[in-house]
Amino acid sequence: MAKKCVVTVEGGLGKNVMFTAVLKELAKKYEKIYVLSPYFDVFKACPYVTDAFPMGQVSTLYQQLCLSDDCDVLWKEPYTNQKFIKKQVHLFDAWAEELGITLSQKAMDMVPEISRYTELPLVKTQTEELLKQLNGQKFILIQLCGGQSPLAPQLDKDGKLIPYNDHNEGLKRNYYRGQELVDLLKKTYPEHRILHFALPNEPSYEGADKVQAPYLVFHELCKHADKVVCTDSSLQHLATGVCKDVTVLWGETRPEHFGYACNKNICAKNVMNSQPYFRPLGASPAFVDFPTPEEVLKVVKK
Repeated sequence: MAKKCVVTVEGGLGKNVMFTAVLKELAKKYEKIYVLSPYFDVFKACPYVTDAFPMGQVSTLYQQLCLSDDCDVLWKEPYTNQKFIKKQVHLFDAWAEELGITLSQKAMDMVPEISRYTELPLVKTQTEELLKQLNGQKFILIQLCGGQSPLAPQLDKDGKLIPYNDHNEGLKRNYYRGQELVDLLKKTYPEHRILHFALPNEPSYEGADKVQAPYLVFHELCKHADKVVCTDSSLQHLATGVCKDVTVLWGETRPEHFGYACNKNICAKNVMNSQPYFRPLGASPAFVDFPTPEEVLKVVKK
C-alpha cells in the first residue's frame, strides 16, 4: 500500500475548508499527504498535511511524487457522487465514499481542522493588528451573501468594482433581509461591533463594518468573536469548531448535507422548486421562504 498521496481539491473556499475535516481520516491511511488546491494556504494550516501547493504551478511535483510507486494520486470529486447529487448524504460521506475511506464519526459531528499557522506568520500579525484596533470591544461576525471566490478579480479593466450578480445562484443561499437583521443585532447587542465578512462588491449594511482581510484572518477572528451569524457560505466553515456560538441561516441547501451539528442551524420554512446538487443545471429556479429577522434573532439569542 502506498505511504504517500497527492490529493487535488477543487471548488470554493468553503469546500476546501471542509476537506480539512476529511484529511483527519485520510491521514490514517497515508503517512504523508500533499495537497494541490487554489486555496493551498488553507492546507498549509492543516495539521494532517505534509505540504500544499497552488494548482498548475508545481511542475516538479509530478516527477518527484506522482510517478513514484509509493504515492497515490487522488482526484476525487464529491459533487459527482450520486447519493450527494440526490441529497441523500452529507458531503463528508460523499468524499469518504469517493476516496475509499471510512469516517470514524457521524458526518455532522466532524469539524474543519485548521490550526497550524507557523508557516503563515502574516495571518497572526494581521489578526493581532485588527484585534488591537478593536481595543477589547466585543464583536459579532456576519456573512449574509456569498458565492464569489476571494481569488477572483473584483475590479474591471477600468479599476471599477465588478457588480455583484446574485441572480445566477446555483443554489439559493443569500439572505436578502440583511439590513433588517443588522438593525436588530445592533439594537439587541449595543455594546458589540458588527464586523462584516464580505468582498468589496457585495452588499454593505449600515451599522456593520465591512472588513477587508485575508480569509484565514477571519478564521482567527472567529476565535475572539462573541457570535457568528452567517449563511451557508465560507464563514460557516471558517468559524465552526473555533467559535462556540455560530448561527447558520439555511436556504436551498441543508445542514444535513453541508453543515455541522455543533452550530445553531435555522432552515428556510419552505423551499419550492428546489433542484438537485448538480451545477450543470445552472441558476436555481427555487423560491426560498427564509426565516424573518425576528425569527433569526430568537435563535441567535439562545
